Amino acid sequence: MRTPPLLPLSIVVFLAALPASLTLADESGGPSIESFGEGGDFLFIPGIGRIPLPPGMRSLPPGQGGGDFDSEQRSRAAAPPLPKDPAERRAEEMARLYLRLEQAEDEREAQGLSAAIISRWSHSESDTMNLLAARALAADAAGAPTLALNLLDYIVALSPQWSEGYVQRAKVRAEQGDTGGAIADLETAATLEPKRFDAFAALGGLKERSGDKKGALAAYQKSLAISPQQDSLRKSEERLRLEVEGRDI
Repeated sequence: MRTPPLLPLSIVVFLAALPASLTLADESGGPSIESFGEGGDFLFIPGIGRIPLPPGMRSLPPGQGGGDFDSEQRSRAAAPPLPKDPAERRAEEMARLYLRLEQAEDEREAQGLSAAIISRWSHSESDTMNLLAARALAADAAGAPTLALNLLDYIVALSPQWSEGYVQRAKVRAEQGDTGGAIADLETAATLEPKRFDAFAALGGLKERSGDKKGALAAYQKSLAISPQQDSLRKSEERLRLEVEGRDI
């Protein structure tokens, strides 16, 4: 903390020589700093008047007043921090969930965290997108994949930054045998949301079935790096790694 310059000795002697009745002439108003442009800064003491200050001295010691300048400093220091916006709060919450998922001790704990994360991914900030997604899911469950795909096409067109739209469309496309389209959607989802362990796992499965074992292995490994406690996926990764990389001699 920077210490303000001391008053010149002449001023100190002058103040000390003043009668007590003068220095206490007006107890209701404390000393303050006044500035007169090129005329310099002055210390104003009620009952005494203005005293020139040395260059650079612009504040009074704590507890000795300071006028509007000192009050403004105290007001800024005491101001509470601004509240975080919803996007910032959500990002912090997701970061905590990702860390807990990475550090989960067993698969049961990981499954609970995975469900919480996927639930947040599946919720859009747009009520319209949430409604369309719910209807697409219902259409697919009712055996109307064409309607489901049409609805999902609208979702992707209207909200191209929402990774969940691509994940849901990939699911329906894969069910209809459109492996290439499903892989493209999952890759887009993983680009938009690099922590989508579910997209990487599904992507690995589709690539393995299409004969791209190296690509499948890479996708499995990315999923496991985000969510290590996936026993079934880890076994698939170990099996495929032996096929792709071979056994150590």
